[in-house]
Amino acid sequence: RAVGACKGLIALCLSVARSKDPRDEAMRPQDPTNPRIQQLHYARLECYQIVLEVLEDFFAFAKKSGALQVSLPMHSTSPGTGTQRSSDLPELLPAQLKETDALVILDALLRHCLEGHHYKADELFHVCVLKWMMRCGLTPYHYESPYLKNFLEVHAADQPELLCRYLQHQGRWAEACDAYISLAKASGSRASLDPARNGLTQGARSVKDQVVLLQNAALCARMPGSNRRVEPILRLMTEMTAIEDE
Repeated sequence: RAVGACKGLIALCLSVARSKDPRDEAMRPQDPTNPRIQQLHYARLECYQIVLEVLEDFFAFAKKSGALQVSLPMHSTSPGTGTQRSSDLPELLPAQLKETDALVILDALLRHCLEGHHYKADELFHVCVLKWMMRCGLTPYHYESPYLKNFLEVHAADQPELLCRYLQHQGRWAEACDAYISLAKASGSRASLDPARNGLTQGARSVKDQVVLLQNAALCARMPGSNRRVEPILRLMTEMTAIEDE
Protein backbone atom coordinates (compact mmCIF):
# COMPACT_ATOMS: atom_id res chain seq x y z
CA ARG A 1 0.00 0.00 0.00
CA ALA A 2 2.83 2.41 0.89
CA VAL A 3 4.53 1.88 -2.50
CA GLY A 4 1.29 2.18 -4.51
CA ALA A 5 0.82 -1.54 -5.23
CA CYS A 6 -2.94 -1.31 -4.71
CA LYS A 7 -3.74 -3.90 -7.37
CA GLY A 8 -1.54 -6.50 -5.67
CA LEU A 9 -2.85 -5.50 -2.24
CA ILE A 10 -6.45 -6.11 -3.33
CA ALA A 11 -5.53 -9.51 -4.76
CA LEU A 12 -3.74 -10.44 -1.54
CA CYS A 13 -6.66 -9.35 0.68
CA LEU A 14 -9.14 -11.34 -1.39
CA SER A 15 -6.87 -14.38 -1.42
CA VAL A 16 -6.54 -14.30 2.36
CA ALA A 17 -10.31 -13.85 2.76
CA ARG A 18 -10.92 -16.86 0.51
CA SER A 19 -8.45 -18.98 2.50
CA LYS A 20 -10.29 -18.14 5.73
CA ASP A 21 -13.64 -19.26 4.31
CA PRO A 22 -12.94 -21.51 1.29
CA ARG A 23 -16.48 -22.91 1.20
CA ASP A 24 -18.08 -19.43 1.36
CA GLU A 25 -20.03 -20.43 4.47
CA ALA A 26 -20.30 -16.85 5.76
CA MET A 27 -22.39 -15.60 2.84
CA ARG A 28 -25.65 -17.51 3.28
CA PRO A 29 -25.38 -19.55 6.48
CA GLN A 30 -28.20 -21.74 7.71
CA ASP A 31 -27.63 -20.38 11.20
CA PRO A 32 -26.20 -16.82 11.19
CA THR A 33 -25.93 -16.92 15.00
CA ASN A 34 -23.47 -19.81 14.91
CA PRO A 35 -20.23 -18.54 16.57
CA ARG A 36 -18.06 -20.28 13.97
CA ILE A 37 -19.96 -18.68 11.08
CA GLN A 38 -19.75 -15.27 12.72
CA GLN A 39 -16.01 -15.74 13.19
CA LEU A 40 -15.62 -16.58 9.49
CA HIS A 41 -17.73 -13.55 8.56
CA TYR A 42 -15.69 -11.08 10.60
CA ALA A 43 -12.41 -12.66 9.50
CA ARG A 44 -13.35 -11.93 5.90
CA LEU A 45 -14.56 -8.43 6.75
CA GLU A 46 -11.16 -7.66 8.26
CA CYS A 47 -9.56 -8.45 4.90
CA TYR A 48 -12.07 -6.37 2.96
CA GLN A 49 -11.63 -3.46 5.36
CA ILE A 50 -8.09 -2.98 4.10
CA VAL A 51 -9.43 -2.56 0.56
CA LEU A 52 -12.11 -0.14 1.77
CA GLU A 53 -9.42 1.94 3.48
CA VAL A 54 -7.60 2.24 0.14
CA LEU A 55 -10.82 3.37 -1.53
CA GLU A 56 -11.43 5.80 1.33
CA ASP A 57 -7.99 7.34 0.86
CA PHE A 58 -8.61 8.13 -2.81
CA PHE A 59 -12.17 9.24 -2.11
CA ALA A 60 -10.95 11.70 0.52
CA PHE A 61 -8.19 12.89 -1.83
CA ALA A 62 -10.69 13.45 -4.66
CA LYS A 63 -13.10 15.19 -2.29
CA LYS A 64 -10.36 17.47 -1.00
CA SER A 65 -9.31 18.44 -4.51
CA GLY A 66 -12.89 19.17 -5.55
CA ALA A 67 -12.72 16.47 -8.22
CA LEU A 68 -15.95 14.85 -6.98
CA GLN A 69 -17.84 17.67 -8.68
CA VAL A 70 -17.27 15.47 -11.74
CA SER A 71 -19.44 12.41 -11.24
CA LEU A 72 -18.24 8.85 -11.38
CA PRO A 73 -17.71 6.80 -13.41
CA MET A 74 -15.06 8.26 -15.69
CA HIS A 75 -16.21 6.06 -18.57
CA SER A 76 -19.25 5.33 -20.69
CA THR A 77 -22.52 4.97 -18.76
CA SER A 78 -24.21 3.06 -21.58
CA PRO A 79 -23.26 -0.64 -21.81
CA GLY A 80 -22.56 -1.84 -25.31
CA THR A 81 -22.00 1.62 -26.79
CA GLY A 82 -18.31 1.04 -27.35
CA THR A 83 -17.44 4.33 -25.70
CA GLN A 84 -13.86 4.34 -24.42
CA ARG A 85 -13.55 3.68 -20.71
CA SER A 86 -10.99 5.08 -18.33
CA SER A 87 -7.58 3.41 -18.20
CA ASP A 88 -7.17 0.11 -16.36
CA LEU A 89 -5.67 0.03 -12.90
CA PRO A 90 -1.86 -0.12 -13.21
CA GLU A 91 0.24 -2.53 -11.17
CA LEU A 92 1.91 0.41 -9.41
CA LEU A 93 0.46 3.86 -8.82
CA PRO A 94 2.69 6.94 -9.09
CA ALA A 95 4.63 7.79 -5.95
CA GLN A 96 3.64 11.43 -6.28
CA LEU A 97 -0.04 11.42 -7.10
CA LYS A 98 -1.66 14.55 -8.48
CA GLU A 99 -4.94 15.62 -6.94
CA THR A 100 -6.49 15.70 -10.41
CA ASP A 101 -5.72 11.98 -10.82
CA ALA A 102 -7.51 10.88 -7.65
CA LEU A 103 -10.95 10.52 -9.23
CA VAL A 104 -9.64 8.60 -12.25
CA ILE A 105 -7.81 6.16 -9.98
CA LEU A 106 -10.81 5.78 -7.66
CA ASP A 107 -12.94 4.89 -10.68
CA ALA A 108 -10.33 2.39 -11.87
CA LEU A 109 -10.17 0.85 -8.39
CA LEU A 110 -13.95 0.46 -8.23
CA ARG A 111 -14.07 -1.14 -11.66
CA HIS A 112 -11.23 -3.45 -10.70
CA CYS A 113 -13.09 -4.55 -7.56
CA LEU A 114 -16.58 -4.82 -9.02
CA GLU A 115 -15.89 -5.86 -12.61
CA GLY A 116 -12.63 -7.79 -12.32
CA HIS A 117 -13.21 -11.42 -13.22
CA HIS A 118 -10.93 -12.58 -10.37
CA TYR A 119 -13.38 -11.26 -7.77
CA LYS A 120 -16.76 -12.00 -9.33
CA ALA A 121 -17.25 -15.10 -7.19
CA ASP A 122 -16.92 -13.17 -3.91
CA GLU A 123 -20.39 -11.78 -3.28
CA LEU A 124 -19.60 -10.65 0.26
CA PHE A 125 -16.73 -8.51 -1.05
CA HIS A 126 -19.02 -6.91 -3.65
CA VAL A 127 -21.61 -6.17 -0.97
CA CYS A 128 -18.99 -4.50 1.22
CA VAL A 129 -17.77 -2.29 -1.64
CA LEU A 130 -21.31 -1.38 -2.71
CA LYS A 131 -22.27 -0.50 0.87
CA TRP A 132 -19.21 1.73 1.08
CA MET A 133 -20.22 3.47 -2.16
CA MET A 134 -23.72 4.10 -0.83
CA ARG A 135 -22.34 5.58 2.39
CA CYS A 136 -20.12 7.91 0.35
CA GLY A 137 -22.96 8.97 -1.94
CA LEU A 138 -21.37 7.36 -5.01
CA THR A 139 -23.63 5.97 -7.71
CA PRO A 140 -23.32 2.17 -7.79
CA TYR A 141 -25.41 1.28 -10.85
CA HIS A 142 -22.81 2.43 -13.38
CA TYR A 143 -20.62 -0.52 -12.42
CA GLU A 144 -21.16 -4.05 -13.69
CA SER A 145 -21.29 -6.06 -10.47
CA PRO A 146 -23.18 -9.35 -10.94
CA TYR A 147 -24.72 -8.85 -7.49
CA LEU A 148 -25.88 -5.26 -7.93
CA LYS A 149 -29.57 -5.89 -8.65
CA ASN A 150 -30.01 -8.04 -5.56
CA PHE A 151 -28.00 -5.53 -3.51
CA LEU A 152 -30.29 -2.66 -4.56
CA GLU A 153 -33.40 -4.71 -3.79
CA VAL A 154 -32.18 -5.73 -0.33
CA HIS A 155 -29.84 -3.01 0.92
CA ALA A 156 -31.19 0.07 -0.89
CA ALA A 157 -34.90 -0.52 -0.41
CA ASP A 158 -35.21 2.99 1.00
CA GLN A 159 -33.95 4.37 -2.33
CA PRO A 160 -36.11 2.46 -4.83
CA GLU A 161 -35.32 4.83 -7.69
CA LEU A 162 -31.80 3.39 -7.78
CA LEU A 163 -33.20 0.06 -8.93
CA CYS A 164 -35.16 1.84 -11.68
CA ARG A 165 -32.02 3.60 -12.86
CA TYR A 166 -30.04 0.37 -12.73
CA LEU A 167 -32.56 -1.40 -14.97
CA GLN A 168 -32.59 1.57 -17.35
CA HIS A 169 -28.80 1.68 -17.44
CA GLN A 170 -28.72 -2.04 -18.25
CA GLY A 171 -31.08 -1.53 -21.19
CA ARG A 172 -33.77 -3.68 -19.59
CA TRP A 173 -36.41 -1.32 -20.93
CA ALA A 174 -39.56 -3.26 -20.05
CA GLU A 175 -38.47 -3.88 -16.45
CA ALA A 176 -37.29 -0.28 -16.05
CA CYS A 177 -40.55 1.08 -17.47
CA ASP A 178 -42.64 -1.05 -15.13
CA ALA A 179 -40.45 -0.16 -12.14
CA TYR A 180 -40.75 3.58 -12.80
CA ILE A 181 -44.54 3.34 -13.14
CA SER A 182 -44.89 1.24 -10.00
CA LEU A 183 -42.75 3.69 -8.04
CA ALA A 184 -44.74 6.68 -9.30
CA LYS A 185 -48.03 5.04 -8.34
CA ALA A 186 -46.73 3.90 -4.95
CA SER A 187 -45.42 7.40 -4.24
CA GLY A 188 -48.79 8.88 -5.15
CA SER A 189 -50.64 6.53 -2.83
CA ARG A 190 -48.49 7.78 0.06
CA ALA A 191 -48.81 11.44 -0.82
CA SER A 192 -50.99 12.59 2.05
CA LEU A 193 -50.22 15.52 4.30
CA ASP A 194 -48.66 14.94 7.69
CA PRO A 195 -49.40 17.88 10.02
CA ALA A 196 -46.59 16.89 12.37
CA ARG A 197 -44.09 17.16 9.52
CA ASN A 198 -45.76 20.21 8.00
CA GLY A 199 -45.70 18.55 4.60
CA LEU A 200 -45.90 15.21 2.81
CA THR A 201 -45.69 11.96 4.71
CA GLN A 202 -42.37 10.16 4.75
CA GLY A 203 -41.77 8.27 1.49
CA ALA A 204 -44.27 10.39 -0.44
CA ARG A 205 -43.29 12.31 -3.56
CA SER A 206 -44.73 15.47 -5.00
CA VAL A 207 -46.76 15.31 -8.20
CA LYS A 208 -43.82 16.92 -9.98
CA ASP A 209 -41.53 14.10 -8.84
CA GLN A 210 -44.08 11.49 -9.88
CA VAL A 211 -44.32 13.05 -13.33
CA VAL A 212 -40.53 12.89 -13.66
CA LEU A 213 -40.68 9.16 -12.86
CA LEU A 214 -43.34 8.70 -15.53
CA GLN A 215 -41.26 10.68 -18.02
CA ASN A 216 -38.46 8.19 -17.44
CA ALA A 217 -40.95 5.35 -17.89
CA ALA A 218 -42.09 6.86 -21.18
CA LEU A 219 -38.48 7.16 -22.31
CA CYS A 220 -37.93 3.46 -21.61
CA ALA A 221 -41.19 2.55 -23.37
CA ARG A 222 -40.00 4.32 -26.52
CA MET A 223 -36.86 2.22 -26.73
CA PRO A 224 -36.75 -0.58 -29.35
CA GLY A 225 -37.83 -3.92 -27.96
CA SER A 226 -39.44 -2.53 -24.82
CA ASN A 227 -42.86 -4.03 -25.68
CA ARG A 228 -44.44 -1.18 -23.73
CA ARG A 229 -46.86 1.47 -25.01
CA VAL A 230 -46.23 5.15 -24.36
CA GLU A 231 -49.86 6.32 -24.56
CA PRO A 232 -51.07 4.93 -21.18
CA ILE A 233 -48.07 6.53 -19.47
CA LEU A 234 -48.81 9.90 -21.06
CA ARG A 235 -52.45 9.65 -19.96
CA LEU A 236 -51.35 8.91 -16.41
CA MET A 237 -49.06 11.95 -16.49
CA THR A 238 -51.97 14.12 -17.67
CA GLU A 239 -54.20 12.79 -14.90
CA MET A 240 -51.58 13.52 -12.23
CA THR A 241 -51.01 17.03 -13.53
CA ALA A 242 -54.76 17.69 -13.59
CA ILE A 243 -55.07 16.59 -9.95
CA GLU A 244 -52.30 19.00 -8.96
CA ASP A 245 -54.04 21.88 -10.76
CA GLU A 246 -57.35 21.28 -8.95
